[in-house]
Amino acid sequence: MSRPVKTIAFVMWGLALASIVGMVVLHVMAGGRTPTPADAGPSILYDAPNFILVNQDGNHFGNADLRGQPWVADFIYTTCGSICPMMSMHMQSLQSQLPPQVKLVSFSVDPVHDTPAVLTDYARKYQAVSGRWFFLTGDLLVQTQVVSAMKLYFKPADATSPIEHDPHFVLVDAHGHIRGYYDSGTPAEMDKLVSDAKWLCDHESGGAN
Repeated sequence: MSRPVKTIAFVMWGLALASIVGMVVLHVMAGGRTPTPADAGPSILYDAPNFILVNQDGNHFGNADLRGQPWVADFIYTTCGSICPMMSMHMQSLQSQLPPQVKLVSFSVDPVHDTPAVLTDYARKYQAVSGRWFFLTGDLLVQTQVVSAMKLYFKPADATSPIEHDPHFVLVDAHGHIRGYYDSGTPAEMDKLVSDAKWLCDHESGGAN
């Protein structure tokens, strides 16, 4: 083998060895795991809708009141006998699992029945922390528009069927970007919600402007 060929082979071997060493170093720095795209945090999916509704205290409350902090949303109604109690129990649990800057917002999909007084009783039932977990009611059209803008399913009650609504939780960052959807009936999904919400708190103020 000629000297130029030997030199090229030596250089190529050296580059390969450096690449392997670099991968090992990155693996150690990542705490024993190989960095993945997930380390970049939850992706920006959509813009959350603008809205102004009424909270359980009877005060106007809108998306502008949530600006600057991540928040988790769900859609429930107080007379629901199916998935709503489970969803509200998850929300109650999130109060202790998530950093205090993460707000919780439950939109009523039965605003005619769910007045501020009714929502106050419901909030008390699930030990909602004042100023942390908000229950919103108001015009049905506005509520329907919010559900639609969140890309969730909702069907008002009719003569033959009760209200139908989506069981997913929605994570919104501090700049009003939707970052994820999580099935409230799946424990692994709820764990992922906690992880993603903590990531937002630890790494940024909620996303790019």
